[in-house]
Amino acid sequence: MRIIGIDPGSHRVGYAILSFPDDRKQKIELLCYGTIEVPPKTPSPENLLQIREELEGILSSYQPDFASVEELFFVKNITNGMRVSESRGVILLGLGEHKIPVVQPSATQIKKGISAKGNATKKEVRQAIQLLLRFEDLKGHDDSWDAIAAAFVGKSLLQGFSQVKRKSSNT
Repeated sequence: MRIIGIDPGSHRVGYAILSFPDDRKQKIELLCYGTIEVPPKTPSPENLLQIREELEGILSSYQPDFASVEELFFVKNITNGMRVSESRGVILLGLGEHKIPVVQPSATQIKKGISAKGNATKKEVRQAIQLLLRFEDLKGHDDSWDAIAAAFVGKSLLQGFSQVKRKSSNT
């Protein structure tokens, strides 16, 4: 099973694809990870078109079975939050066009699921990935590390989702 994890942003989108083996004795494999980067002052819709185009290439190349897209969290900057929500919309549309089922964990769920701390720092998330998944040589932006964590946590959420779906179809 392949799961794409996505950490959305208006001009930087982290992504990672994990392969989960059927045999629990085998190691989870990191197929790819990185960031889709759009120059910071690129206006909409040009930034959205670039995100969509690059995501399309990733989805076509790796054909994930499921997706885990971090839920949007508004802090103080509403303008930035709106731009990120536009990006999430493009991402969700692309996944929908590929008929890829999506779970949408919060940042707190992702941090807690990978590190056991809902308020883990970026450094702690990276350390947890290295320790838990044995992905030692992580490079690049922390957005891509967050995407790895999103894919990992997404697997757990998908298992719970399929169990609930099975129970409801039996009643």
